[in-house]
Amino acid sequence: MKMKSLAVLTLCVFGCSLGHAVTFGFASVGHGLYCNYEILEQLSPNTVWEGLDVLSACGAPVNATIAGVQATLTAAGNPAGFHVDGIQYADNIYDAFALGYTGAQWSVDSALNRNSKRYGWIGFASVSGFIFGDNYGYLSCTIPGKHSPTKGLSIGSAEIPTRK
Repeated sequence: MKMKSLAVLTLCVFGCSLGHAVTFGFASVGHGLYCNYEILEQLSPNTVWEGLDVLSACGAPVNATIAGVQATLTAAGNPAGFHVDGIQYADNIYDAFALGYTGAQWSVDSALNRNSKRYGWIGFASVSGFIFGDNYGYLSCTIPGKHSPTKGLSIGSAEIPTRK
């Protein structure tokens, strides 16, 4: 009995020290749900976050990797003009779909609280120092699946430019 209590206590101590995790979907400005969703975990006690951009409902063979830090994007600093207090992370969504290195990066500023009345995320697509697309919208409690209505990927129509 004493050994069992020690094991449970050890799990509680380690379990509580793992930081906290959030899962959310992306909704468009028109409130349609995108097919990908995020699973993020804070690496406690740091302000560093890691996670997955889950792409299974989008038809991708693998998920994308996420790494980021706590950050605030002011309304004045945001080209779309709204404030985001939460995290900023890099997402290799383009590489996941290509199953290889593309050189393109999807960078997202995201709140951590879902709110259907305030924009909660904005993403920027870039390659070789050039921003070629962006998208933004609401964070959603709804996680997309095969039977959920979707609007495609949260990257919107931001396709990697062809090289000339």
